Amino acid sequence: MKIKDSFINHKKKIIIISVSMAVVLAVGGGMVIYYLRSGENENSQFVQNGMNYAGLNLSGDIITASGVTSVGITQENFEVENLETELLIEEVYISSEEEIQEGTKILKLSEESVTEAREELEAALRSADLAYRAGAIEYEQSKITAKYDKDAAILSGEQALAVYNETIKSLENSVESAQEKLDEAKETIAEYQEEISGNTYYNEYIHYKELYDENLKLLTEKLSEWGISWSQVVGGGSGGKTNTGGSVSGGDANYNTYVSILSSLYQILEQNLKDYEKALSNYEDKALNAEFDLQTLELSLSSLEKSLAEAKENYETKVLSAKLTYETTLANAQRADKDYDTALQKAESDYDTLKDDLEDAQENLDLFESSVGDGYYYASASGTILRTMVRAENYLTSDSTIFIYSNPEEMTVTISVDQSYISQISLGDSAYIESVTYGSFQGIVSEINPVSTSDSRTSVTYNVTVNITSDISNLSANQSVTVILGAGGTTDEQE
Repeated sequence: MKIKDSFINHKKKIIIISVSMAVVLAVGGGMVIYYLRSGENENSQFVQNGMNYAGLNLSGDIITASGVTSVGITQENFEVENLETELLIEEVYISSEEEIQEGTKILKLSEESVTEAREELEAALRSADLAYRAGAIEYEQSKITAKYDKDAAILSGEQALAVYNETIKSLENSVESAQEKLDEAKETIAEYQEEISGNTYYNEYIHYKELYDENLKLLTEKLSEWGISWSQVVGGGSGGKTNTGGSVSGGDANYNTYVSILSSLYQILEQNLKDYEKALSNYEDKALNAEFDLQTLELSLSSLEKSLAEAKENYETKVLSAKLTYETTLANAQRADKDYDTALQKAESDYDTLKDDLEDAQENLDLFESSVGDGYYYASASGTILRTMVRAENYLTSDSTIFIYSNPEEMTVTISVDQSYISQISLGDSAYIESVTYGSFQGIVSEINPVSTSDSRTSVTYNVTVNITSDISNLSANQSVTVILGAGGTTDEQE
């Protein structure tokens, strides 16, 4: 029960009743058909189908049982909640069998403990107020966040297909790239293998060697044919010698021409020698590098093949993930409005809870002030004291029982219900009470005793207490009545 409810009532009324059961079936306003669900329990009966009983419009299944009215016995409690401070009782002004009136001074509390308790409750109120103010800010922020999340979900839904396609394309590119690198490595290996097996580098080298050899042979032949020495060609000087083999002499007019031709041929031969030596060096380097590169590429094949396999596996996995993300994003977009409403409801619920906490803290403080704020506790109703539960020098704490007294303003009926029907009854259920002498009354189920009071093994029953809520000024105690539970309608009198 909320503090505000207890503050209105001011004191909790816990009904304690005495029971004596009688077998009474009151019949009025028409014929009634009873179906006894247990042959051994004559007090608890079950009625089916819509009927009219003693002025009641009945619908569905109902339970009837007889009982005796009893004046309520009230337990007076200290209703201030969540109070850690213990209030020191200095004096108690009541005793057993004493008749008291509403507002009677019951006990006196120490001023120091009252002040300490008040400070505790005021601090709790300030804390609740601070939490409420912070909650108000958080509530506004939550609304903004919820709106942002909603808009983001809708936008993501609109872009979901494009994001999905882009993801798939990226995954495909990764596979293609890995495949291209593997294919390129295989092609390069094939080229190296072809170059090595086809003596490509050697053929380049041998070409320059053959050219050098041909030009060297030609130069040598011409030197011999024309009778010109190497020194004359290399030095470019004059004054040759004449030989009988058809050679020209140094004074011949063609001599200088021949020397010039051979000098040019010698220069070409020198270039051929350089090209030949360079080709030889390149051949050796290329052959060595080709072997190394070939081995390196062959070793990298397994790594490239593994990368391709991983790319394909990643593709298969990520495609499913991308599809799930796509579908989830669409689903989030479709329920964006509902999620937004849910977020708002939660924010409002949290905010309302803080508001209720603040109201409870205020009402708790107000209840404290109204009950013991002046250092005294007063009776909330009139009656006869049956038992005092407090003593001087003891402490009063939250929900402490102060005294028990008879309350003539309360009237209850306790009935015995068979175990077959007890599951159909709940606290707070409406009840109707029929008295042959005093007429009809309304009530509610206020207590269900979970422990059976029956000694029989074949007929197990449980006590159910009904609090009469109608005007009981004409109803006295110890009257036999019939209690009806499960009636779906209202009394003819009320209608």
